[in-house]
Amino acid sequence: QRIMFRYIKLSLFFIVGVLHAQEDIKTIEKPWRVGLHYVGNIRNENVFSASYNGILGVDVSYVFAQTQGVDFRAAIDLHFLSGRDADRTFTRWAVNDMVMLNPTLGASFKLSSKFRPYAHIGVALFKIKSEIPRSSLQLNDPFDPVFTPGATLEQSKSFHALTLQAGWEWILFSDVQMRMGYTYLPIENNVNGHLLTFGLGYRL
Repeated sequence: QRIMFRYIKLSLFFIVGVLHAQEDIKTIEKPWRVGLHYVGNIRNENVFSASYNGILGVDVSYVFAQTQGVDFRAAIDLHFLSGRDADRTFTRWAVNDMVMLNPTLGASFKLSSKFRPYAHIGVALFKIKSEIPRSSLQLNDPFDPVFTPGATLEQSKSFHALTLQAGWEWILFSDVQMRMGYTYLPIENNVNGHLLTFGLGYRL
């Protein structure tokens, strides 16, 4: 809860700061951007990074303010990750596929006509579901309704984590961009996520 409150406070400061610079804001042309990207989950010894394979994602962003050389924008990323089999996960339990929702606020910087680095801050919302073999629970009473040989129990836990993004965009054509980025997720104590994204976007 403390992290969420801090994120909301930073977001409000960000928006107020942008609106305070109204005299420098220009008319925005084609403020929307939609994209498709590959998402890679860097291996690390924890339940998040070792239990999922990145597949692909979609992203939508909107430039709500523009000053000389800087675009301020809000964005939403959807990441699709595939759960790994039990013998390849961190817990040795099978995990289900995951959809991660990641709304962010940030800015991109026009260093040249083609090259634009960017930085975003946001929050990731996702749920981890595990399939636990009942036999691993070491139950001794076969008449217990939980005891069903060969079956599994499903366990799920919802998470929200601060996200820090950084990357760059390269203008291929007037409205087509190539994008590469890195996202850091401090999920829990000693549980960190590291995502790499690479894809194309189109301005609308």
